[in-house]
Amino acid sequence: MDQNEHYLLDTCAWIDAFSAPEMLKPHIRKLINSQRLIYLASISLLEVARKEACGQLIFGMPLVDWFRIALPQNRVKVIDLSPEISIDATRLPAWDHRDPGDRLVVATARSHRLTILTSDGKILNYAHVKSLATRK
Repeated sequence: MDQNEHYLLDTCAWIDAFSAPEMLKPHIRKLINSQRLIYLASISLLEVARKEACGQLIFGMPLVDWFRIALPQNRVKVIDLSPEISIDATRLPAWDHRDPGDRLVVATARSHRLTILTSDGKILNYAHVKSLATRK
């Protein structure tokens, strides 16, 4: 991992990092726990809130408290949706993947030249974005 490289957590990697770090590869856990800034696409906030509201995620605390823990200041920076990201998400080259959340995560990483930390095979195999596998 290059010291000059910057990283974007996909939604699952973000959940793992702050709820189940034992799921992560040791070098990924070390990277996330370092003092470097890690990025998060704003769609991940909605994805977590939706899954928690439907009972697919249980944090054992109010969601607002989990967000405070999982969005430490000066460590995790949320990247807002922009017109450029929206356009790229709908026009990603050679990727017939319909999940709008994944498309927005990939477009966010492409727009900001970030490497995605993910366990999602579709993202890991997508040739038009840099990614690293997070899970053991």
